[in-house]
Amino acid sequence: MYLKVTAKALSLQRAVDFHVILPYHDGYPDPGRPYPTLYLLPGYSGNAEEIVFGLPLRQMATLYGIAVVIPDGENAFYTDHPERASSMGAYAGDELVRITRRLFPALSGERKDTFIGGISMGGYGAFVLGMHYHETFSRMALFSPSAEPDRLLSPSMEEVPGAVPPSLFESLLGGNAVYGSSARLNPARALENCLREGRQVPPVWMCCGEDDLLVRDSCLHLKEALAGAGAGLRWEEGPGGHELTYWDEHLESAFRFLSSPEK
Repeated sequence: MYLKVTAKALSLQRAVDFHVILPYHDGYPDPGRPYPTLYLLPGYSGNAEEIVFGLPLRQMATLYGIAVVIPDGENAFYTDHPERASSMGAYAGDELVRITRRLFPALSGERKDTFIGGISMGGYGAFVLGMHYHETFSRMALFSPSAEPDRLLSPSMEEVPGAVPPSLFESLLGGNAVYGSSARLNPARALENCLREGRQVPPVWMCCGEDDLLVRDSCLHLKEALAGAGAGLRWEEGPGGHELTYWDEHLESAFRFLSSPEK
């Protein structure tokens, strides 16, 4: 079952659209309720509809009994800027969960059944939000995440196809002064903060194509950091670039990971 929903978001001070896929009545047996839920975040220049119609999410949802909620990311890197009436991180990581649980009682309200994932910029957002809202999300699925946005938004990357404007590093992430020390914005600091507080790093599934010029080095750095932290990591690579066809090939593997009883 697929629905497009419009609702008011206090974090953004306006009405927003988001998309919901429920694992019900698509030719498969109803997996039973409450449904585990994946909050899947789009990448830069993409939106929710591109993901809904570009990836076989309805099939994966029904096969694995996992509901999927997809907001628009609006090129905001899931950062919070209340001075602009745009707290996209608070919306995607907190308010959206509360809205959907209220509107759809079939969604599980338990942490063990609540996951966050994303593609590229959305993978970055999923990691920092998953670490920040650690009492909400139990697992993460990261598709070619922009794990080092300072690197991605560097002027040295401007000539790489698909590059993001370097000016966004200052305007969205606060530049080196803010980003460098923030556990809410910087994946490396988020991981350090988690370990310092004695918390267990949530299990992570991550993939990245061998031909991905935008984020492969950053993904490898995050992979090494997670391994060093003793995190439960499932890593996949293989031929492919920063593209929908690559993420399509690895989508079912992510759903297997999220539905697995193993920690």
